[in-house]
Amino acid sequence: MRALGLGALAAAAALGSSPALATDGSLYTYGIEALAAQAVPDGQCSVAQTGASFGVTCPPMGTSFTGTKWQIDLRTPVPGSVIEALSWRAVRFHQTATSIAQQVLADGALAWQVAESDITRSPSQPKAYQIGMRALTASLRLSQTEARQQPNRVWTFLDPTILVRDIEAPSARWTNVPGDWVTANQAQVEWQAADNFGSDGIGQQRIGIGGRGLYAAAPGQGSQSARLNLAGIPDGLQTLRLEVDGDGTGSAALQDATLRIDRTPPSASITLIGLPNDGVRVTVSVADATSGVHDWTLRARGPDGPTVASSTTGGETRDLDLSAYAAPGETIRFVLSASDNAGLSREVTSALVTRPSAAIGGAQATTIVGGDGPLGEPGRIEASGVPLPDFSRIETRAIHTNQTRSYSRSGRLLVPLIAATYSRPVRISGRFLHPNGRGLRGATVYLLDPEGFSHGTTLTDPRGRFSFQVRPRRSGTWRAIALGRPLVVAPGVIQLRPLVTTRLSSRLVRPGETLRISGAISPRSAGRGKLVKLEWRQGATWRPLALATADRRGHFVLAYRFSADAGAFTIPLRVVVPRERGWPLLPVVATRVDVRVGWTATSGTSFGSDTSSATSAMEGRDPR
Repeated sequence: MRALGLGALAAAAALGSSPALATDGSLYTYGIEALAAQAVPDGQCSVAQTGASFGVTCPPMGTSFTGTKWQIDLRTPVPGSVIEALSWRAVRFHQTATSIAQQVLADGALAWQVAESDITRSPSQPKAYQIGMRALTASLRLSQTEARQQPNRVWTFLDPTILVRDIEAPSARWTNVPGDWVTANQAQVEWQAADNFGSDGIGQQRIGIGGRGLYAAAPGQGSQSARLNLAGIPDGLQTLRLEVDGDGTGSAALQDATLRIDRTPPSASITLIGLPNDGVRVTVSVADATSGVHDWTLRARGPDGPTVASSTTGGETRDLDLSAYAAPGETIRFVLSASDNAGLSREVTSALVTRPSAAIGGAQATTIVGGDGPLGEPGRIEASGVPLPDFSRIETRAIHTNQTRSYSRSGRLLVPLIAATYSRPVRISGRFLHPNGRGLRGATVYLLDPEGFSHGTTLTDPRGRFSFQVRPRRSGTWRAIALGRPLVVAPGVIQLRPLVTTRLSSRLVRPGETLRISGAISPRSAGRGKLVKLEWRQGATWRPLALATADRRGHFVLAYRFSADAGAFTIPLRVVVPRERGWPLLPVVATRVDVRVGWTATSGTSFGSDTSSATSAMEGRDPR
């Protein structure tokens, strides 16, 4: 057995129940609360205990038996720990030392002893002792070593204290890791950490993937949760590792969980080859290297058109008869919608295909037109060398819409910035001119989206004017192109807002009832995981009232419960889909509505417009 140094034991005692500095484990001090037993076995002595002070008296004896006269036992109160040392102070009140020894036992075995003469007689300066050990119980006792006559003897033992060392590592386990595919840059995880000494026995807790740290903190014992930022983690099956350090002990066993990440929609493409006799060969290719292809559907004419083919495989080639989908001379396109097993989807549009017309020469090969760059079909026609009118001096000023927010100037050309709603009609108009200001009559004009796909053709009127109605599904630069040599381009930048539909549970709400507003965001790919706010107006300021996050389909539900003691008032509300970093669409106020609170059908209470009542009802309930 070993004795601890005075400096180390004094530092540990000064810290009380807090962990002391140690090189191989933390030390905790326990005093009288660790006392397990006290005994005077043969009855020849007596003890008077006052708190942590033990006064032991052995009266004069003609013959004092050998053996234990007084003993206290202290036990470590925490499983997974050992007693590192026993410390106490002692003073002797009788003059002559007798044949009695002061002893320390470790788990019942003698670990140390000293003759009684070692105990000081100065009541003002009791002698301090510290005895090292490695045991579950520590005992301090007085033992008679000789059976002979003894005088009156009195001792006091003060503040017996054990220093306990934690030797058990903490434990940790995952309690909630997303089982489905994670399709965003964040993931919520939960775990539990525990230690025999509670939070004092636990150090830092860390979460990482492949050596990259995602979380590091020291929240202590109990259930913990964290929202992990996965922006730098690649897609695929990733091993999520939880590490929990012990405070002076070893670490908890490593806890691994599998996190399935897929933030990339499947790749998809459509290839068309024209065939004789109204035929077209369609090749569909769909792939997803992470979660795999779930299904795909090919439709004619548009996203809501008739289904041409569908499958759960990676694609196929099929020969189609255009007469089932288009009239002679009509131009259509095919739309492919593909989804992966993570729930992500992609929609692609084919090149335009024109069914042959007998009126212009009978059956002939199908004409394929499409994107192939920002100038699409007009660019390919110009590059082909076919005769085209000379447009070297034709010019345009700008295109116009009712949704134009501003213009930027490029020479004499104005480029409009257009705020449009996803898939909602936008009328785009403009004019092509000769240098003298006279309109360019009868010119063929194409309207192209940012990927170079045509959304219609028209002819200019006698004043050189043209007009298109389009339902935009892509943000970026759209172009009206007059077909000549060179092409004359009138650009406009369209920025899309989401299409948000909402449904209000009621415009009349009683105090204590909950107002619910449900809705959906289109396109689904942009609505998935999107933050939505319910705001109320206080004076000229809109303040947040409730928040919601859209699900995988872009659906959301906002809910707010009004106070049961609210008065009668009318509160202006609005649903806002705000701008967020990295979100490709514009923010939008989806709906505005006035909700009346405090109405009862039986009393006929009228609604006032007292905004102070509304302010009082909302006070202190701002979710921010």
